[in-house]
Amino acid sequence: MKVLISGYYGAGNVGDEALLSGLITGLRARGFEPAVLSADPPATRALHGVAAFDRVKGLIPALLSNRALISGGGGLLQDVTSARSLTYYLTTMRTALRLGKRVVVYGQSLGPLSSAGKDRIARTLRDVPLAVRDAESVAIAKELGLSCVMVADPALLLPVAADLPPADPAGPVVLVPRGDQDVLNSAIEALAVRLAEEQVPLVAAAFHPVQDAGAVERLARLVPGLEVRDASTPAAALRALAGARYVVSVRLHGCILAARLEIGFAGLSYDPKVRGFLAQAAAPSFQRPVDERALLNLVRAAPPVAGHAVAHLTRLADEGIDWLATNLREARPRRPRQG
Repeated sequence: MKVLISGYYGAGNVGDEALLSGLITGLRARGFEPAVLSADPPATRALHGVAAFDRVKGLIPALLSNRALISGGGGLLQDVTSARSLTYYLTTMRTALRLGKRVVVYGQSLGPLSSAGKDRIARTLRDVPLAVRDAESVAIAKELGLSCVMVADPALLLPVAADLPPADPAGPVVLVPRGDQDVLNSAIEALAVRLAEEQVPLVAAAFHPVQDAGAVERLARLVPGLEVRDASTPAAALRALAGARYVVSVRLHGCILAARLEIGFAGLSYDPKVRGFLAQAAAPSFQRPVDERALLNLVRAAPPVAGHAVAHLTRLADEGIDWLATNLREARPRRPRQG
């Protein structure tokens, strides 16, 4: 069965590409043939080995050549950054429904949302199978009168190369900043300076090179000897984190991939989706203003990953793909409500 995946793909964000890679792997294992709507179809074809269509110009041809649309995953259904983004994803779903395609919303985080955004989502997603990846999104769905199930981010299902080293108490602390989060990046910089004074080896990685390269370069200037590792693909990002003693990340998927590698991690949360994952993974969470002393002491201790919590999330991710497969085969399209 041919299925089309809609999300923030082909834009150079390794977190979204890791999510997509896990999703593609799970779908193929269950007999589906996935294709992807992408901002850069040639890059998506090269990285994931799938058919890819331009997310705007190729939308109609892509929908016509596939039997179902998967909207997700990621933090797509929000309007705090731009109402245009929410309009795009809702329009994509409504177009698929008008063409008589199955539509399933999978692995999403809902919000933050304006009142108008909530109303638009409630109208579009009524009767559409919905799976979300954190407790706050479950609460928003309930508020909107939408039924949903809880799943986990499919990046937890990424294959790990056999030659990647495990967590190492003598390894580096890996830092993952985010370019648009100056306050949280400042806390990472202060941490790096103190750890360097204690001769702790340090690594930094840009999970979205276009946005994060400047933050990584600043860390490298502040801390001579800090190693910068490539993290431009999911496989490279796993390799950048492998062998660490601990990971501190502003990026959500810095935390998720550390969990996948069973390396202890802490997150600096800028968004409910980050806070939600950290709670599920029983991992330390810091918000603005960051308690820099507490963060330093935590990293010095480098507590191990909460294995029971990560194992539960991994099972939830795998079961989520089963749920998705069932709904792709059984869901029936309906005519969308206007708006």
